[in-house]
Amino acid sequence: MKGISVSILKVPSVCVLTFCLSFGLSSSSFTACAQAPGAQKPVRVRAKLDGFDIEPKSGKAPNQIGGASRGIGGLTLYAPKMGKAYTLTPTFMWSADDATAEYTFRLSVLSAGQGQMFETKVMGGTFMYPADAPALMPGATYVWQVTPANDMFGGPASANILIVGGAEREAVDAALHGKPGMTAADAKVYVDKRLWYDAVATYSSLIASDPSHGEYYKGRAELYDQFQQTQPLADADMSKAQH
Repeated sequence: MKGISVSILKVPSVCVLTFCLSFGLSSSSFTACAQAPGAQKPVRVRAKLDGFDIEPKSGKAPNQIGGASRGIGGLTLYAPKMGKAYTLTPTFMWSADDATAEYTFRLSVLSAGQGQMFETKVMGGTFMYPADAPALMPGATYVWQVTPANDMFGGPASANILIVGGAEREAVDAALHGKPGMTAADAKVYVDKRLWYDAVATYSSLIASDPSHGEYYKGRAELYDQFQQTQPLADADMSKAQH
């Protein structure tokens, strides 16, 4: 005999309705089930790691709307409004239409009377500050800006970066045992110390060297979860982590 049954399968926070057809053939039987159209899909819980953005709560930097960006249609910087770095050659990232798109990268000291200290043309959406460029100083805060070559949105996108110094830098040195690198253990130190630029760069390096390692994608996704402008990147990384 052939019968129709309806069952509800429960998983954490999700209720999925399925329709099943049961077939009986003498001494054997099997059941075929299909999920009902429009059934609710599980919603991923985003990681919550406070402390990556150290900008004072009052006021916003120029050309920033809800993060390091210029708003709808504009270029978006993949960074906090004010984030920290341990390395003196940080890697900067932003949205890019393609790898051949040209941008102007500028870096200035964030203090009265200090002007621009570095400018260069770059291609794509990633730039590592050169070791032979004017040296970044521990304890100093800088403003970095990116402007597309064909700018149609009225000025650069900007964010601030603090190079940690003093006791905070010594604490990072101790945690790294005086040997900073690009290992999973180093990435954990950078996350624990809320060093955005170092943590993202380290996970990105680990992924580049071993794209099949899901934990690296998961670690970077948890970083990207922290800001609205990087959450699409987090979703992409988490999808790769689960495959």
